[in-house]
Amino acid sequence: MKRVLGLVVAAVVVIAVGLILRPASTKSPPDTRPARDTTAFDPSPEYPDTALEARLRALVKHAPARCGIVAKNLSNGAIARVNADTLIPLLSVVKLPVAIVVLDGVDQGRWTLSSPCTLLAGDMHPRGWLGDRYPRGGGPVKLYRLLDAMLTRSDNSSADALMRLVGGPRVVTEWLEQHGIRDLRVDRTERALGNDWYGLVAGADTMGSSEEIREIRSEVPDAVHDSAARAMLTDPRDTGSAAACVHLLERLWRGDLLSATMTDTLKFILARCKTAPDRLPRMLPKSAHVAHKTGTGGTTAGVTVAINDIGVMRLPNGDEVAIAVLVGEPRGSVSRAERLIARVGRTVFDAWGAPASTAVRR
Repeated sequence: MKRVLGLVVAAVVVIAVGLILRPASTKSPPDTRPARDTTAFDPSPEYPDTALEARLRALVKHAPARCGIVAKNLSNGAIARVNADTLIPLLSVVKLPVAIVVLDGVDQGRWTLSSPCTLLAGDMHPRGWLGDRYPRGGGPVKLYRLLDAMLTRSDNSSADALMRLVGGPRVVTEWLEQHGIRDLRVDRTERALGNDWYGLVAGADTMGSSEEIREIRSEVPDAVHDSAARAMLTDPRDTGSAAACVHLLERLWRGDLLSATMTDTLKFILARCKTAPDRLPRMLPKSAHVAHKTGTGGTTAGVTVAINDIGVMRLPNGDEVAIAVLVGEPRGSVSRAERLIARVGRTVFDAWGAPASTAVRR
């Protein structure tokens, strides 16, 4: 009996020691959230509003640009499309899918909104809120602060830092495709896109500080820059359609892409967008709620790459409307294209429930 008891005690000791010495598991704890289907999406019924479509077509008929427009009432399914599948350079509109992928990483436990992010010199841009403060990189800066600057100020340095965090442009595009979102490409960082527009030759040192990249760009001959800028007008990279943008907005607003907490976080940031107030919000009532993201291209020889705005606006009856207005290759001033976007926004707002006499923003 004593021998048996001794063997039992010895076995217990061995097991206990093994548990103490065994290295901790490096695996993340299992995700206990309810599974979310990342490809299937059953959109709400759609009811084309042909009268509104006719008015929108009349608005853009003589516009010196390629225009893609989609507006969808997320409450009753009313929808209007004009050149919905036309692919147009998205520019800073791509910062919205980048933000979604970042916040999905928060949902997955890869990082938190307060995670510190160290900035690299290659993230920094010659102009902007972050590049002016950290021209050679530095930090750390909290992830939420980068998100807020990227979306409310369209800060390019914040965008490239976050793009690097998630794994690069290809990861963002693959994430969109995995979630059934087509015709919305993210191919380059903001710095790479800017370098292509300026016409930097392959092999140029493009990873220096914001000050160094400014100097390199200033040395590009005018003829080279003009040729590169024209080439960007037909470049298929970093393009998207109005239909794809509204699809993304609808999925986001319905809570199909992120957790409820991260969805609300993103909506809150988009509602505080500070860039290009003369686009979707310009002609809406002062009390109107608009959450949006803009995109603006460079202008060469009187032609701008694109002037865009996408977002969700709330009607007086509480209905929410996802809307995308992409204006590719507009000729003339940027303000002219912005007025067109504002008129589209007001036309949709009035058609689906706004009193015609309501005062507009001044």
